[in-house]
Amino acid sequence: MASEMDRRRFLKVVGVTGGGAAALTACSTENVEKLIPYMVPPDNQVPGVATYYATTCRECPGGCGMHVRVREGRPVKVEGNPESPINEGRLCSRGHSSLQGLYNPDRLRSPMARNADGGFDPISWDDALAQVSQQMGNAQGSNVWFLTGNENGSFGRLVDEWLSALGSRGRVVFEPFGYEALRFANQSVFNVNSIPRYDFASADYVMSFGTDFLETWMSPVRFTREFVEGHAYHDEHMGRFVHVEPRMSMTGYSADEWVAPEPGTEGILALGMARLVLAEHGANAPSDAGQLSGVLSQYTPDMVAGVTGLSATTIRRLAEEFAAAASLAVAGGAGAQHDRAHETAAAVNILNYVAGNIGTRVQFGAGLSPDGGSSYQRLLDFVGAAQNDSVGLLFVHGTNPVYSAPGAGVPEAIGRVGFTVSFSQFLDETSQLANLILPDHDPLEQWNDFEPGGGSYVLQQPVIRPLGDTRQTGDVLLSLAAQVGGAVAGQFSAASYKDYVQASWRQLQTQMGVGGSFDTFWSESLQTAGRHTDPGSQSVRLASGVGQLSFAAWQSDDREMPLIVYPSSSFYDGRGANRPWLQELPDPVSKITWSSWVEIHPDTASERGIANGDFLELATAAGTVVAPAMLYPGIKPGVLAMATGQGHSQFGRYATDRGANAFAVLNPAATEFGGQSFY
Repeated sequence: MASEMDRRRFLKVVGVTGGGAAALTACSTENVEKLIPYMVPPDNQVPGVATYYATTCRECPGGCGMHVRVREGRPVKVEGNPESPINEGRLCSRGHSSLQGLYNPDRLRSPMARNADGGFDPISWDDALAQVSQQMGNAQGSNVWFLTGNENGSFGRLVDEWLSALGSRGRVVFEPFGYEALRFANQSVFNVNSIPRYDFASADYVMSFGTDFLETWMSPVRFTREFVEGHAYHDEHMGRFVHVEPRMSMTGYSADEWVAPEPGTEGILALGMARLVLAEHGANAPSDAGQLSGVLSQYTPDMVAGVTGLSATTIRRLAEEFAAAASLAVAGGAGAQHDRAHETAAAVNILNYVAGNIGTRVQFGAGLSPDGGSSYQRLLDFVGAAQNDSVGLLFVHGTNPVYSAPGAGVPEAIGRVGFTVSFSQFLDETSQLANLILPDHDPLEQWNDFEPGGGSYVLQQPVIRPLGDTRQTGDVLLSLAAQVGGAVAGQFSAASYKDYVQASWRQLQTQMGVGGSFDTFWSESLQTAGRHTDPGSQSVRLASGVGQLSFAAWQSDDREMPLIVYPSSSFYDGRGANRPWLQELPDPVSKITWSSWVEIHPDTASERGIANGDFLELATAAGTVVAPAMLYPGIKPGVLAMATGQGHSQFGRYATDRGANAFAVLNPAATEFGGQSFY
């Protein structure tokens, strides 16, 4: 061989080939690391002995703790972290599938640049960052926009500080299933623009107004654990759960009673119950609840029965049961995604208030974090700015609006942007429109943190060396700031994103009043993947204008049949569709895999001559989708329902051209409260 070889490298190559020294004649020692990159393990790894790392799941805003089992430097299994008060060792199917994100064969392994033919070619990091820094120099600060997912932690702060240093206010936080309706309702009723903490564990009577809290809403693993505790047999009785929604979801299957009102009238039912609770069972109501009498006066049982399609007897019974128990009402999920959803959420707030639940089982100041930080209207603001040629440079991280908001005009807007940079790990619908793709590390490869709320601060640590030539986006932003130089570079002293995260945790140590050295604080935090404190609670009262609130039921406009678009328990908003484990996991209601379907009641199908499996074309003013019919008695007659997550045009081999994209039939306009309508 032309090059020299020491004894250690000789043994490594022998181990790779398995054929002894004779096999060396056709190989080069320079490629040994590419053949098997983990022949010599890093510190703390012993062949044949598993190592466990504590980190945080980032498949949803829940922030569940994870233990990752690593063998020979490769993560092989994830489980819930029993030391995390969020999930106490439990983990949902999406959390378990995180390994398939790490090892996905369609991950982008290096930076990619758009070529003249519209495809992508590899590019070095030096050349890619030089292009971006040049574009930053050319663009005015106000013309720089940044689209992110829900990043409540150090990365979110870094993006805000980075944009501020550039003179831009153009950050958009886009979560398809946002919480705008809840925030708007809390502001309207309590003058508090935040999400409260819902205590399912201490509630022995739960009413869910369309909220799939056991599937996708906010922190489903936490809520499932608490719900099981509160619903279990204790003190010689069991808890009771009533689910109010036109469609029986998996959460509805766990209920003791399913109540199916007319679509969009859930809030009217809550107001009717609140009137009865205040008038006939108002002993637990706060002293100022009387000012709600005028708002509630018209919602008599007979009036509510006429709007909701429920009987007055049922409405009275539900109110009596709710008032007599340690109750809790929640509004969210598909039930808070139509254009009157803020009124539904406000009505549920009022019901909780007159029942004396605010401050006990509904606690403000101790809430969860997925408030979105932005609104759907902000996405439309970006589209408007791009259409006016006011966006010179766009960055996209952790969100895919071309897929999940197809009617908003995002592709056309990106087409008018001067230069677009995506940090996606995959070639998805949004990243395929970018000029550059600078792939981020997988969450299992990176240092990061997150603040899921409720007094929890959680950490991520790398459990494996990066599998490709990727870089953490936080490091990329710091590198770009240094290349731009001047005042922008002067804003950041951290040499790496890990240093930036550690600086945040130094502040947290001071904030929490924890003594000792930071090294000890940091090491102990890594061992449990976070710190958890009692955040306390905030006392709230009715807002001054609550007496002037008005309510109306959702109207189906000119559509022939109402359509409910709901988040898939496996794919959520589509981000999990490229995981074959999740594709193979039968839907808990339909038992269908690898496809899309439209739920329709057997009576409605019979009236229209529709058989199970017939392909239906669903057309709205926004768009059209085609999917097979599934006859389902758990949906109200005259109503259709369809899950999100499938129908990707780009997202790897497991997701592309599979099923239909239910987002395509949604109203593209923002609602009054800034959200997106899913009815």
